[in-house]
Amino acid sequence: MTTIMNLFGRAKSKNNTDESYYTAGQMALIKARFNRKLSGRIASWILITTLMLGLFASFFSPVDPTIKGADSDYRRGAPQMVYFWDENGFSLRPFTYTYTKEGAKIDLKALAGGGLAALDALTSSGALTSSNQNKYKVDQDKRRYLQFFVESWEYSFLDLTPIGIDFEWRTKLHLFGVEQGQVHLMGTDEDGKDVFSRTLHAIWITISIALVALVVKLFSSLIVGGVSGYFGGRIDAVLMAITEAVRVIPPIPVYLACAVALAQIDLTSVQRYFAIAVVIGLLDFATLGRRLRTHILTERNQDYVLAAQLSGASNWRVIWVHLIPSFTSYIIVDTLINFPYVILAETSLSFLGLGLTEPVNSLGVLLQKAQDPDIQQNMVWQFFPVVIFVVMVMAFVFVGDALRDAADPHSENK
Repeated sequence: MTTIMNLFGRAKSKNNTDESYYTAGQMALIKARFNRKLSGRIASWILITTLMLGLFASFFSPVDPTIKGADSDYRRGAPQMVYFWDENGFSLRPFTYTYTKEGAKIDLKALAGGGLAALDALTSSGALTSSNQNKYKVDQDKRRYLQFFVESWEYSFLDLTPIGIDFEWRTKLHLFGVEQGQVHLMGTDEDGKDVFSRTLHAIWITISIALVALVVKLFSSLIVGGVSGYFGGRIDAVLMAITEAVRVIPPIPVYLACAVALAQIDLTSVQRYFAIAVVIGLLDFATLGRRLRTHILTERNQDYVLAAQLSGASNWRVIWVHLIPSFTSYIIVDTLINFPYVILAETSLSFLGLGLTEPVNSLGVLLQKAQDPDIQQNMVWQFFPVVIFVVMVMAFVFVGDALRDAADPHSENK
């Protein structure tokens, strides 16, 4: 009797599972398929963590990333490691050491009096080289303990300044800091600015540019693809001719022309930021626009479209309320998959000197600095933004691939 009841319970559970599967909505099915992808789930958590670090960068940053927070006593300084124990014993509180400059001190008065002979002597001795001026002595007897939830420089808690919005809630609270001086987990640059803090702020700048560019691209694609696919005829021919012209134009010459045009105009960092995002978005609408147009061409003759037209719905209502929502899952997946490519576009422009420039913190700007031979030889810690950039792009790629498979209704049969 017990065996029969167990078999009956398993059959009932299986029937309930099958019923819930066939009655579930499209988004529920996509979510269920996505959860089966281990790589997608891991990448999504990495991506969410990275985005949170960028969105609340000021809270997680121990040092002001601007020139105001530059440490003049620790320029070109190496990363300061955090320890729990050393030769002096174990500590429950994390700590770092005190760093003092060890480079040769240059007597400017003697240099002025000695003329070229004194300058040649300093040059031959290596006292003026960057490697010599980059030496710091570690005093392990002077511990500086990390403190959590400390007050330091004032900032806007939700950093929306890149898109021109100044959030009113300002605070001085930071996640961690040290008792004396500053802590530089990833070292400093030639101006003494903290690389770790600059990288966190650069994440949000780059992500926000990608968001604005994708909004512009999405809006342009929906307008062009929706109108072209629904009306057809001459409108379709003209819009598709424009789309094909945009597709065949190489993006780099267009970026160069836009960079020259922007250089002639006196723009603030926010205005230049929006201009770059709009240019990237307008040059990337063609692919999604054509696919949306193909979908609407096949769907505009369906019975539900005819019913909407007979009920008195306008053409715009039919396009925006009935046709485009039937393509929503693909639009979402396409947008997320193209996110890393838009990030690459902004980073490439800034890397080539055509996008954002100093003192703006973006991943492209920081990568541009990393190509300096002096940094490559003497300040390898400035490659930390490169690592963050690679991790973020790879996370977007894995999440996009998992979401694309989840949105494909035939993926389970492949």
